[in-house]
Amino acid sequence: MSDEMALQALDLATRQFGEAWARGDTNALGQMLSPSYTHTDVRGRCLDRDEWLTYAGGRVGETTQIAFADVRTRLVGDIAVITGRNDMTGGSILSGDERSKLSIRFTQVWIRRDGRWLREAFQATLVDPLAPQIAAPLSRDTTS
Repeated sequence: MSDEMALQALDLATRQFGEAWARGDTNALGQMLSPSYTHTDVRGRCLDRDEWLTYAGGRVGETTQIAFADVRTRLVGDIAVITGRNDMTGGSILSGDERSKLSIRFTQVWIRRDGRWLREAFQATLVDPLAPQIAAPLSRDTTS
């Protein structure tokens, strides 16, 4: 499979995954996760595959909309690292949080096995809408 075809298949898989999460479709999600999947959420909690699928199953009936922005993909053989932003609207985006609009920065690791892309790992960071968009350089103490 050429890199171009691999990227197209991966793009489709990531979008299908996001849509399945938004509607709480654990059957579809389970088919797209590797057996050793790990998920680190915006609160820093680490979930294994089964724990995360239990969480995702609680989303059945939700009407969350998910959009992707600033997506960058790097292919290294049969491994892909994807970074970007998800902008979400709707209900129950975060458990115990009443916000109806939320953005996260994410890192996803996908692996290609038997011609299929499986999500291996995910890490999310909550986007602070009040934070400056360009970070100031770190100051270095040169007096020591």
